[in-house]
Amino acid sequence: MKKHVLLVPLALLFIPMSVRAQGLGSLAGRVTDPSGAAVASAKVIATQEGTTYLRTAVTDAEGLYVIPSLQPSTYNLTVEASGFSTSKENGVNLLADQTLTVNFGMKLGMTTEVVMVSGNALQVDTSTSTLKQVIEQQRLIELPLNGRNAAQLTLLVPGTVNSPGGGADQGTTKTFPGAVTISANGSRQNQVSYQLDGGNYVDEYTNVNQPFPFPDALQEFSVQTSNYSAEYGQNAGAVVNVITKSGTNNFHGDVFEFLRNSVFNARNFFAPLNLKDGGRDQLKRNQFGGTVGGPIVHDKTFFFAGFQGTRLRNVGNPTSSTVPSQADITAFTAGGGTIDPTVANLLPLLPIQPTSRSVTFVRPDRQNFNEVLGRVDHAFNQSDRLSVRYDYNYFSKAAVFVPTNILTYADGSKIANQNYLIHETHVFRSSLLNDFRFSYAR
Repeated sequence: MKKHVLLVPLALLFIPMSVRAQGLGSLAGRVTDPSGAAVASAKVIATQEGTTYLRTAVTDAEGLYVIPSLQPSTYNLTVEASGFSTSKENGVNLLADQTLTVNFGMKLGMTTEVVMVSGNALQVDTSTSTLKQVIEQQRLIELPLNGRNAAQLTLLVPGTVNSPGGGADQGTTKTFPGAVTISANGSRQNQVSYQLDGGNYVDEYTNVNQPFPFPDALQEFSVQTSNYSAEYGQNAGAVVNVITKSGTNNFHGDVFEFLRNSVFNARNFFAPLNLKDGGRDQLKRNQFGGTVGGPIVHDKTFFFAGFQGTRLRNVGNPTSSTVPSQADITAFTAGGGTIDPTVANLLPLLPIQPTSRSVTFVRPDRQNFNEVLGRVDHAFNQSDRLSVRYDYNYFSKAAVFVPTNILTYADGSKIANQNYLIHETHVFRSSLLNDFRFSYAR
């Protein structure tokens, strides 16, 4: 199979304070005094848990603030203003493509006094008209997921339906397995835009998704189905932003193995009892791997890496076909018939039975998947942050050729999918930042 190279152009955006970059989130709200009046010039500090990376904003004359283009994560918020006690709220969970409203009511006092606030964040987006839903980490890990393909969870979003008949998925010799063909609000299957960490993640050959990272390497993904902003173009359906995990100041990771094998499964209720194998499920699938993340330089440089391997073996469903029987061939030649030489050469490749013309056979299926994901995040300072990410997927499907039964023939394939991303965010001042992304897919 020919390899296709895609170069995605550089994205250099000067973003005003009310706009967020693709896949990132924003914190917004209002700071008021005990009487409900606006508190101007209050300093709002958002500190990312686990990294000490922080961003700041200053409220305007109406007490409003916005902190845009934040990595989806958990943040601790602090508000400081002259003549008021310092107000803090910890554990604010910001999701992908979310504008989270967090208001603060300040109390009179010294700034050395700290008032802890809890349950303040409004989880309903009151700042935009976008219809969206975020599939967060808990659902990624805990929901039943056949084959651990996280892309299937896009069907949890209202307005999306499975639509496999449109020809977008062209099979395992052309499309990397794991592509989902969904229709969002009636759009075609090839009208869904995918981004991985803000970089293009569409298979340009058929306009479906490139393979999602495995659940243990995913932080979350959002699905926007209507009224998304002008930063998203080239599609009439949904916009899916996928966010990978990153490292923190604490080492964390996991090791996993998921095994599906007939020895663990009960017999199919509808399977005939006289089958030699007892009607057991013939699918064998073993998925194994692990992740690890942590600091390279404390508070500055962090890494995350993960691997998943999948080994699938199956015999498929029985297939029936009609071939001449040995009695047919004998009768034909005995009656003076002459078999064409080309047909004569083909006959040894067919499973010819003595008297029966009907043959039933199964086609073995051997598939291997390997996925590697690596990411490094580095903070040059509080105003300049760089991320580099690499995602590699390899799929191989063994061809089938049985010399005594040419009917079982099936093409094999080998497909490699690579995706690179460089992402740099520079804050010039609270109202002006630059978001630079370079993505490359092969």
